[in-house]
Amino acid sequence: MAWALEVTGMNGVGSKDRRVISPYAQVVPDDSYTFIGVSHPSLTTALTQIGVILEVRNMTTIPNNSAGRAAVFTIGAGETHRIFVVNVGHSTINLSNASFTDSLSHLIFTQNTAQFGNISAMSVNQHPLNATTVRGVRKYANLSQLSMWGVVFIPASSTGFAMEFVGDAQDSTVSYPSSRNRLRPESGLTSGAGRGVN
Repeated sequence: MAWALEVTGMNGVGSKDRRVISPYAQVVPDDSYTFIGVSHPSLTTALTQIGVILEVRNMTTIPNNSAGRAAVFTIGAGETHRIFVVNVGHSTINLSNASFTDSLSHLIFTQNTAQFGNISAMSVNQHPLNATTVRGVRKYANLSQLSMWGVVFIPASSTGFAMEFVGDAQDSTVSYPSSRNRLRPESGLTSGAGRGVN
């Protein structure tokens, strides 16, 4: 899917139904980093490609601009993308390590100091509740079609804590008449755009 303009980060605008947040992330030199996974589980209601902008907030990144704070990618059906938020001087997770330079891995570097912030993700699609009909089935390119998870990881002890992603900040709901069949996607009558992140 080709986008009309280059996207390098979030500009803070956009409807709340395009955005999910995780309230806490951290990176501490020689102590911890943040890992986020985004999967496209190929739901019946999902388009095969979905554009995502994932941004760290309240951290000083390298470079410290919208492009340096964000990972922008298109995730295809069945794919999982890995996003690492690490100090720029991390000894293992860096651009010299081939394990982190493939098209499914994204590194967001912070300064070599303790950094604490949060994560915001947004769909590239500016109208996430508008469906595209494919072979009679309504399909969506929004974050509720994806699975997102994350962890603040402490390698020295192989411990950490899970990140929660809070979706659909406006708590939108797609309503249907009671006569509409929501369980037969082959009829083109799916349950809709969904709410939040699966």
